[in-house]
Amino acid sequence: MSNPKSPAVFVLENQPEWGAGIVLEDRDGKWVLLFEQGGRRVFNKLLIKGLKSADMSPGDAIALDAKLRGRPLKAATAKSTKKGKKPTAPPPLYAAFADQVRWFETFFVGGFEGERFIEEERGRADRKGKNGYKTAAIAFAQEHLSPERFETASEEELLAATKKLIQFTNIVHPMEGAIALGAMKAEDHAPFIAATKTLLHGTSDYAGRFERFVDTVNISDAEGKAKKVTWPLATLLSAMYHPTEHVCVKPTAFEAQGALVGLPVDKSQPVTGAAYARFREVALATQKRLIEAGHHPRDLMDVYSFIWRSHAEKPARAAPPATP
Repeated sequence: MSNPKSPAVFVLENQPEWGAGIVLEDRDGKWVLLFEQGGRRVFNKLLIKGLKSADMSPGDAIALDAKLRGRPLKAATAKSTKKGKKPTAPPPLYAAFADQVRWFETFFVGGFEGERFIEEERGRADRKGKNGYKTAAIAFAQEHLSPERFETASEEELLAATKKLIQFTNIVHPMEGAIALGAMKAEDHAPFIAATKTLLHGTSDYAGRFERFVDTVNISDAEGKAKKVTWPLATLLSAMYHPTEHVCVKPTAFEAQGALVGLPVDKSQPVTGAAYARFREVALATQKRLIEAGHHPRDLMDVYSFIWRSHAEKPARAAPPATP
C-alpha cells in the first residue's frame, strides 16, 4: 500500500519503459495517467491490467508528482534555505568549452552527423510523426504554421497543430505545454492564435512580438490556478519554425553554458524579450565555437541539443584547470 501522506504513483508491468506515472483524472470509468517517459495515457478502469503501485519512498513520490504536474518542490526549497543558509551552487561540469566538446565527441561519435545523435536527437526526414523527432517537427511546423495556413485554417485547427507540434519532442513538459494548452479557455484561443501568427510571421521588433505571445498563453493547473509560461514553451514555436534564427531555451542548462562561453546569464530571469536575447547570444556563441572546433550544427536546434544533452547527461565533473 502507498503511504497515505504521499501521492499515488504507479507503473504498468507490460510497459516498463514508460516509467512511473500519476493519475491526472479519474472520471466516467476512466483513468488518465501521465508517465515519466510514456506521456499521457487513457485507460478503462475495468480493463486495465498490470497497473501496480511503484516501489519508491514517500519523498521520491512527492518529488515525482511535483515534477509531472509542473509544480515547484516547496519542501526541497525550504530545506535548502533552512536557518538562513543559501543553496550551494554545484561545481561546473566542464572546466572549459574544449572539455565539453570532447565529451560530445565521445558520447555522440560522429558528432551532429553521427548515428547516435540522429537517432536520439535530430531524427530522420524519412520517418513520420514523432518517429522523425526534431526533423519531423520542423517540417510539420513549416507546413501547418505557415502564413498560408494562418489565412485558411480555423483557430481550432491552428491550436491543434500547435499542440501536436509541442508533442513531437520532450522539450516542453506535457503539463506545461500540450495538456495546459488543451485546457485553455475558449475565449483565449483567438488572442493566442493571433499572437502566434505575429510571433512567427510578424516584421516588428521580435522582443515585442515575443512578449505579446507570452501574454496570451493563459494556462492553468488542475485546480484552475494560473500557471507561469515556462522558457521551453515560450521559445519552442519560433525555434521549430525558424531553426536557423531562434533557439529553444532550457534556462538551467543555458546558464551553465553561458559561463563556458563567457556570457553570464541568470536562469531565474523572467520570460521577457530582453532575457531571450541574452539566452540567444549564448546559443550563437556556442554555435560559433562549435564551428571553430570543426563541428557543423545544422541550425540552432542542433546547438540546443548540444547544450541540453551535455549538461543533462551529467558526466563526471571536470577537474579545475591546471595552474600554469
